[in-house]
Amino acid sequence: MRVSAGMHDLRSLYVRANSCVACHQNVETDLVKAGHPALVFELDSQSINEPKHWKDDDQRSGARSWLTGQAVALRETAWHARTDVEASSDTQETSLALAWLLAKVTTADSQLPKVSEPASSDLEPLQKEADNLARGGANWSPSIDTMTSILQTLAGTDSEFRPMNGRSKENLFYRAVRLTLALERLAAALNLSPKVEKELAALRTDMQRHYDFDAAMFSEHLRALRSKL
Repeated sequence: MRVSAGMHDLRSLYVRANSCVACHQNVETDLVKAGHPALVFELDSQSINEPKHWKDDDQRSGARSWLTGQAVALRETAWHARTDVEASSDTQETSLALAWLLAKVTTADSQLPKVSEPASSDLEPLQKEADNLARGGANWSPSIDTMTSILQTLAGTDSEFRPMNGRSKENLFYRAVRLTLALERLAAALNLSPKVEKELAALRTDMQRHYDFDAAMFSEHLRALRSKL
C-alpha cells in the first residue's frame, strides 16, 4: 500500500541507492556552470553520517552498500556524460575514475558482474555494466577473504599514481577521491580502521584540494597503507 502510494521500499539496497543518488550525485549542468560544487556520492558513509535509524548487524552490509552506491553513481555519471549537451568535466572524469575503480574490484571478485574501463568514447556499454553491478552488488555477500583481497588490490595501485604514468593530474585526482572512499569503507567493514587511521587520514588530506593535488605524495601514502595492511 505504501509503495503504491508513491513511497520507496528502501529495504532493497538497489532501490535505496537509486533514491539517494538522484539528489546526492546528479547536478544539472547549468547549476555546475553557475558555480554549484560537484557532489561525491558514497552510500555507505553517507548513510552512517545521516545517521541510520535502524540496526544492521551484518558485517558485509557496509561493503555491500558501498559497492552498490558506487555502481549506481557510475551508471548516472556515464548517462550524463553521454546525454548532456555539454557534459561537465566533473561528469566525464568521475565516470572514468569509477570505471577504473570498479574494474579492479570486479576483477578481484569473479562472482561480481564485470565492469570494464571504456575503450572508446561510447559510454553506453559502461552504463549498462554499472547497472548490472548495482543489481548484483545489492545482494553481494563477500567473505572476509574476498573483502581483504579487494582492499589489498586497491591499496596496491600506488604505482599508477606516479607522475611518469602519463595520466593527467585531474584524472589522477578523481581516481584518488574514489579510491580513498573505497579504502575507508572496506577497512571499516573489516574492522581495520583503527589500525590504518593514520594512513587513511594522510590520503584524505592529499585529495582535499583539487588545485594542488600531489600524485607522487598520494602514491607514497598509498604505499604506506599497503605496507600496514
